[in-house]
Amino acid sequence: MERTNKLINSILKIAVKNIGSNVEWDSMTLNAFVINKMVEITAFYTTEEQHNYFNPKNQGQVTRDEDLTFLFKDLREEMYSMSSDKGAWFTAYFTVQNNGQFQTHFEYEEKPEFTYEPSKEKYIDDLNKFPREKSLIPQWLKNIVNS
Repeated sequence: MERTNKLINSILKIAVKNIGSNVEWDSMTLNAFVINKMVEITAFYTTEEQHNYFNPKNQGQVTRDEDLTFLFKDLREEMYSMSSDKGAWFTAYFTVQNNGQFQTHFEYEEKPEFTYEPSKEKYIDDLNKFPREKSLIPQWLKNIVNS
């Protein structure tokens, strides 16, 4: 659990830093859609009821520990290792208030909302990497894998 918390804190720290220090924001939302070989991250912050999309990733040369793509993959693997029978989550939702309070939600059943639909093979690869009990495979994933 300690590694999970460390990964979440690193993810949030990087994303908040990339809003920019000159911006006064009320809340920040970070969504990550993840399967084994695909990670898509969307982020926005609000100011006076206006949504502003931003790139939450560090720009330029970064180490693996500073790359949100790898951090989300590591978080997913770490959480899977703690309850492998449940399977791996597909989407992580983070909301941060400017006072530092945050909420997380991990979605294990709903289909991730990728901008570009992954191939059947990528979903199969994900299920092979992160197997789950048959009764916990969502119907949408069964439909893709069996098509």
